[in-house]
Amino acid sequence: MIRLATIISRIERHKEKAEELAEQDISDYLIFNTLAMECFQAVNSAIELGELIVSEKNLGFPSRYREIFELLYDAKLLSKKGLEDIKGLIFFRNLIAHEYYTITENELREMGSLLGCLDELIGNAKKELNKEERR
Repeated sequence: MIRLATIISRIERHKEKAEELAEQDISDYLIFNTLAMECFQAVNSAIELGELIVSEKNLGFPSRYREIFELLYDAKLLSKKGLEDIKGLIFFRNLIAHEYYTITENELREMGSLLGCLDELIGNAKKELNKEERR
């Protein structure tokens, strides 16, 4: 379960950096792009965490990122609000990844504020980690 702990640590680190950057002037080019990358990496790590949990618990075979979290919701490992917020994060992640259009400052701020929903996912993953360690 070292991999699980590593992924959780990565999410927490990117989330913390994003929160620090969001308090700064994101109209500054470097701050804007650094914040976008921290948010992007936090979401990518959350996707990796979701994939790991889905695989370990044999919850199904998702074909899209959002399906990973729908499976976690179905398994009661994510609340309805958590699911909806993570879907929003995936939407913003895809804007950054594929540059469908330039993400705006307001959208980036919203993405940053949605990162808080990852705490629920991390908390449930830690509970699972503790269960595994007790076995």
